[in-house]
Parts: sequence; structure tokens; C-alpha cells
Amino acid sequence: MTELLKNHVAGEWVAGAGAGVTLRDPVTGEALARVSSEGLDLANAFRFAREEAGAALRELTYAQRAACLADLVKLLQGKRDYYYAIALANSGTTRNDSAVISTAAFSRCLTTRSSARRSATCMRCATATQARSAKINRSTHSMC
Repeated sequence: MTELLKNHVAGEWVAGAGAGVTLRDPVTGEALARVSSEGLDLANAFRFAREEAGAALRELTYAQRAACLADLVKLLQGKRDYYYAIALANSGTTRNDSAVISTAAFSRCLTTRSSARRSATCMRCATATQARSAKINRSTHSMC
């Protein structure tokens, strides 16, 4: 029998109850893992998301959120060959096609990160209204 994957619920890794649902390779049909949400305290999960995780995220500055995105991109890029292998096995794409798709996804994260960094810089020199309407002097900051 395949491994029952745990769920990240309210800050902890918790296994669901029961046999779960089998996740299969879409090409070969091979059983890869099982998942289950049976028996999980979803009310507590939603409370945690709203009150604790959401609060922690809201405390981060734009620059800190940008740094988190940069760390995520580094992690994903470090596993690029793993994603290529999955794409080759499951969708029949070539390595070059997989590279284009992965690079586009990474670039989108980096673009979002750059926008957040610019917003954080602009917020130091202008009010939120000015920054949103782009009425700041862009020559003031190299990042703007």
C-alpha cells in the first residue's frame, strides 16, 4: 500500500483517517500516494488561517513578502530537473518545452517580487495614494 501523505493543518503535519484516496500517475496509472482529509479539524484549520497565519502575513512588509517570494523561487529553481522529469513523464513535453513553462512560472514570481520591492521603496518616500497613482519622482530611487 502507498504512503498516506500528511496535511499541513493549523501549523502541524497531521495524517487524515481512513484509507484515503489514491493519487495515480496520469500516464501509467501507477499508485503514487494516498491523501485523506477525513477526521481533520477543519474548523480549527480555518480559525488558524484567519487569526494566526493571516495575522503573521499581514505583519510582513512588502519588502519582507518580496524576500519570501525570492526564497521560494530559489527553492523551486533548485529542483528544476525534478520538475522537468515529471513534465517529460506525464505530459510528453520536451525538456525545452518544460524549461519554457518553468522559466515563465519563476519569472512571474520574480516579477511579483520586484513589484513588491518597488512598492516598499516608494512607500518610504510617498503616501500610499501617491505610490498607487505613480505620482512619485521615479528618479529618486533606483528601484522605482
